Amino acid sequence: MRLGLTIRTLDGAVRQLAVVDGHFRPADEAVDTEIDGSDWWAVPGLADCHAHLTGGESDGWDDLDEVVERGRANAWAQLEGGVFLVADKGAADHVSLRLLDEPPASRPELTMAGHMIANPGGYYRDFAIEVDEGDLVETVRAASAERTPAGNGPGWIKLVGDWPRKGVGAVTNFSEPAMAAAVEVAHAAGCRVAIHAAAPETSSLAVAAGVDSIEHGLFLTADDLEALGARGGAWVPTVTAMEGIRDMLGAESSGGRLFADGLENVAELLAGAPAAGVTVLAGTDIVVPHGAVATEAIGLARYGLDASDVVRAVTDDAYRYLGSDHAFEPGGHADVLFFDADPRDDLSVLNRPVLGLRHGEVMVGSLDGADGRGGGGAAG
Repeated sequence: MRLGLTIRTLDGAVRQLAVVDGHFRPADEAVDTEIDGSDWWAVPGLADCHAHLTGGESDGWDDLDEVVERGRANAWAQLEGGVFLVADKGAADHVSLRLLDEPPASRPELTMAGHMIANPGGYYRDFAIEVDEGDLVETVRAASAERTPAGNGPGWIKLVGDWPRKGVGAVTNFSEPAMAAAVEVAHAAGCRVAIHAAAPETSSLAVAAGVDSIEHGLFLTADDLEALGARGGAWVPTVTAMEGIRDMLGAESSGGRLFADGLENVAELLAGAPAAGVTVLAGTDIVVPHGAVATEAIGLARYGLDASDVVRAVTDDAYRYLGSDHAFEPGGHADVLFFDADPRDDLSVLNRPVLGLRHGEVMVGSLDGADGRGGGGAAG
């Protein structure tokens, strides 16, 4: 099918393009169907910047069926929700990287971390690679070099920066010098580093060590944000997931109080993070269903992030930070998601895209009601 599209972006610009063989083409190419989206609002897709597509545990490279099938199903659920870009922040095995070999039109654009790295006892049992601090650099070096059969490798290294120990509480897993050395090795291999940071000291140590993306970051400080923003770093608060853990632990438990205090800290800092230069991003983690990153976007607003910053966090800023070319220009992949109202005026609109194309294939909505639709004035 050859489509003609009229697209209005969030900055108000209107573009006319053709969609042929999964790519945008000049508007003067012959098409079969015209879609006038000039009274809709268009983005390249939503972005989930902290997902775990395979989840669970796997038995390694010799037993792929179940883990890869779970990943495929979750990737498809992301597409059906209009999520066309996903940063998978780690799994129980490098098997998760096999999703990079799936046909691009059957999954979101992916950047992945593969097997998470912790120290002994520093994460869920039998989930992460467990290494002593002295072996961290070589483990990161090996993880950075991991490849799938098609030659794809990880874009991220995921460190588990802290974890609760019975009778002790949340404990930081690695020292700042060890993390800094790991970051240097990962960067040399072309990978970025993300870190699970929920304990009071971990975020500050990770920022000082040069970690690229702080995941959760419950106890970041204003000084941390200045340092992180100065080097173009990212913060993925995952507030909905953190609320879920707080509630699961119980308000009167020591863990519940820790997460409650951390979330209060997030509420104090989040609104000012973009002004400090920090790229705030939205992520589902293990609480929000795949494809429902809009739930987390709305959660970021509850914690003080301005609606315009929220929409950027789940669209343009994520695409820019993850290095995805999302311009609506001839030659680019035909990815576009339409809303019938401006999501900056009502964030719940992010839950209700009216039409979405991934590589020119309809993933959200239907062409039946859009074929030949007339343009008009601005939507609400």
